[in-house]
Amino acid sequence: MTKSRGPAMALVGIAILITAITLRPGATSVGSVLAEIREGLDLSSGTAGLLTALPGFMFAVAGVAAVPLARRLGVGFSIALGLLLMAAGLLARPYVGAGWVFVLLSALALSGMAVGNVLVPAVIRMFGGSRPALLAGLYSTGLAVGGAVPLLIAGWLLDMTGGWRNALASWGGLAAVALAVWMVLMAAAGWRLKAPSRQGGGDDDLDSAGEPAATTGRMEPVRSSGERVRAEHAGQTAMRTPVWRSPTAVALTVFFGLQSTNAYIQFGWMAQIYRDAGLSLGTAAAMVGVVAFIGVPGGFAMSWLVSHSPRLATWITGMGLCMILGYGGLLVAPATVPLAWAILLGLGSLAFPTALALITARTRDPMITARVSGFTQPAGYLMAGLGPLLIGLIHGATGSWAVPLVLLALSAVPLTYFGRKVSRETYVDDELERRG
Repeated sequence: MTKSRGPAMALVGIAILITAITLRPGATSVGSVLAEIREGLDLSSGTAGLLTALPGFMFAVAGVAAVPLARRLGVGFSIALGLLLMAAGLLARPYVGAGWVFVLLSALALSGMAVGNVLVPAVIRMFGGSRPALLAGLYSTGLAVGGAVPLLIAGWLLDMTGGWRNALASWGGLAAVALAVWMVLMAAAGWRLKAPSRQGGGDDDLDSAGEPAATTGRMEPVRSSGERVRAEHAGQTAMRTPVWRSPTAVALTVFFGLQSTNAYIQFGWMAQIYRDAGLSLGTAAAMVGVVAFIGVPGGFAMSWLVSHSPRLATWITGMGLCMILGYGGLLVAPATVPLAWAILLGLGSLAFPTALALITARTRDPMITARVSGFTQPAGYLMAGLGPLLIGLIHGATGSWAVPLVLLALSAVPLTYFGRKVSRETYVDDELERRG
């Protein structure tokens, strides 16, 4: 069968990398200049808390709409639309005069990011072929870089651009560049992305169920007719069974949600904790950047450990201990050795790439993987939205970071417990089949 022509792998890789980089700055760039935003827009503590909570909420709500949108417009145009919303929101929000308009435009930009969060992995599956790890590595690296760089250069960018408004708007310019690159990819693909070696089906890049196609770049084992019938029946049973009936899927959801909650609290409030302790804006933001940057090499390392290490539960326990020590340090001596607390929290944050790797490692069928991802991520990001909002309200009510930091340290206990549960080599497919 003749293979359909597609864009060059290098162009696909560039588009995925730059798109991934743009999926985080709109969320992570706010925390380091939150004090300036509050002063410039006269935001209350509650509104500031809502602003830090928005990424989690919008990733949960808009992420659910991404697949239906892709069924209607196609994956390629849906991602392009997401980048357009992102660029428009990020470019416009710094120059408004009302706090509620800033929040609304932030929500618009974050909606575009949510579309990318869900659909870029589908592009990786479509074009990955025999080397999906290459594109997946570019994607995870791009996410980590996009989360870390806005924090590492926050002080420098503020000085170079002449204020927080221009500094925040610069990330909208990056999204516009990503949109241009994506349109080049779309043009090279004939304005409709599809797998270059896909067999059967039409032009759509999603199947009739609205999930990413599962056939691309995957060799199926040779089976007897009886094995195929039994496998098909088991797969149908697993597909009909609600995901929440799998204990592994539920444990993974709680693990992912607690880690995401901690991550977005750190992005939203950690720089302010450091600044309240006497650190400069640039140093405080750089400490949060250290937390995020550890995820660049750590993401690759944890993906390997999830697949190969027989002691994954021990690694997860170590992450929980690092979180407790990091938050404890921020509580008792935040300005004494700030880099040490940042490194400890960065090591604890490796629970995030661990959770992402476990979504794949604890499933067999690609469609079950998609269902588990669709169950885990919206629920997890909803928790991530509530966390920063509650921390902001508690800080506003108490006037201190002591209670929030104690609660964050305590959150490492259930995170470790559920992480250890999902570290056992069980499969969601089998659990759903047994409970079907």
